[in-house]
Amino acid sequence: MSKEFRPWKIDEAQLLPPSVQDYVPRDHVSRLIVSLVRESLDLSAIIGSYRSGLGQPPFDPRMLTALLLHGYASGIYSSRRIARAAVERADFMMIVAGDAPDFRTISEFRRRHLKALADLFVQVLKLAEKAGLVKLGHVALDGTKIKANASKHKAMSYDRMKKREAELAAEVDRWLKAAEAADAQEDKLYGDKRGDEMPDWVADKQKRLEKIREAKAALEAEAKAAAEAERKARAEAEERRIAEGGKKNGKRSAPPNTEPDGKAQRNFS
Repeated sequence: MSKEFRPWKIDEAQLLPPSVQDYVPRDHVSRLIVSLVRESLDLSAIIGSYRSGLGQPPFDPRMLTALLLHGYASGIYSSRRIARAAVERADFMMIVAGDAPDFRTISEFRRRHLKALADLFVQVLKLAEKAGLVKLGHVALDGTKIKANASKHKAMSYDRMKKREAELAAEVDRWLKAAEAADAQEDKLYGDKRGDEMPDWVADKQKRLEKIREAKAALEAEAKAAAEAERKARAEAEERRIAEGGKKNGKRSAPPNTEPDGKAQRNFS
């Protein structure tokens, strides 16, 4: 009896959840970050820098702030990688509500509001720590990465509070410097491109199948050519052995394999 598998419903239409927040579990850190940004942070310094003008309205600063904060707390500093996550990862898709900004918008927002974002991110870490969280995403708040000796059961002294705030500020500064370095390196590599663009034929089902068939045929042809070359090499080696006085080999060697190697690669570009 053949093994039964769970149906792979890749071509089946599905109903979307009534809210983008249903994309992620109720206890997911992305929900907490959205809640903190929307309900606990004062973004007036950022919002006040925008003026009415012509053209498309800019992205909501609250969304971009939450997107950057979730990216950095997840250990993702590159604006390109954050933009990619916003169309590939459910937690990031939830934050942008299906309307993902491009990497340039993300990096320019960070650069334009660097000081304000640094202050806001420190506030978030302080709030998370005070609320009793052990970590926020990948950022440890219990002394693993950011060292703190103050007991959670005792009130912090003023000096300790100032020192703790400096430690949190240093962590945020590390995020922002890592983000700037990642963007600078990728800008140098990719210019104005994302760096992960696929050829146009990938999006066309018929062209995609044709390309794959062509690649498969090319691999098979290469395998046949290699098998023929191996057969000739064996025959020549046998002839040399006999010419040097050796006896004819009574065994028939196995024919060379004409199937392409499972690990063989073909360049699609």
